[in-house]
Amino acid sequence: MKFSCPICSQLIPADQVNISTDLGYCPECQEGFRLSEGMGRKQEEVIRPVEVNGTWFSQERDEIKVGASTRSPIAFFLVPFMLVWSGGSLGGIYGSQLMSGEFNLVSSLFGIPFLLGSILFWTLALMCIAGKVEVTIGRECSVFTGIGSLGWRRSFNWFGVNSISEAPVNFRYPGGHSRAIVLEGPKRVSFGTGLNSSRLYFVMQTLKYLKAAGKTR
Repeated sequence: MKFSCPICSQLIPADQVNISTDLGYCPECQEGFRLSEGMGRKQEEVIRPVEVNGTWFSQERDEIKVGASTRSPIAFFLVPFMLVWSGGSLGGIYGSQLMSGEFNLVSSLFGIPFLLGSILFWTLALMCIAGKVEVTIGRECSVFTGIGSLGWRRSFNWFGVNSISEAPVNFRYPGGHSRAIVLEGPKRVSFGTGLNSSRLYFVMQTLKYLKAAGKTR
């Protein structure tokens, strides 16, 4: 018999259940409860979170997709800043060499940090304009972070996920949240740092809903 937490609806690991004492413990909520509280819960009572602006949920016969946009108003600041910063630094270092037709090794080496910084911050700027985070659950389960079809895709085992939670992160995207969604299972998958708090909450709670309701595809 499987039991769900009456607070978060997460399935309770078997080693956290004691039927003889009618007690269970939810690692997610870090709260104890009586097993009888969750026995009458039906799957229909587990409610899927309402979509908020910039999020989506789609369900087809073979797969489910849960996603959110990383679009952020910070792009109105970041894009002009990058045009000035990268245009001035890279244009001054490499543009002058192209204009003169002469290669300067010292200047070129000096410009490498500016080049790498431009690539990084332009990636962040584009994510703030048209990026997304999308979780696919089906025959193949994956987390995608990127723009259109270009980005970083990581596979995971949905059946092996035993915990869905938030965790603090050291690096924060411009306009994003300071926490990430973490799927604990055979391997740890962390994602969602580019999402604002409401979008991150929607994705996380929808995944919890799917897990608690036994949704696989």
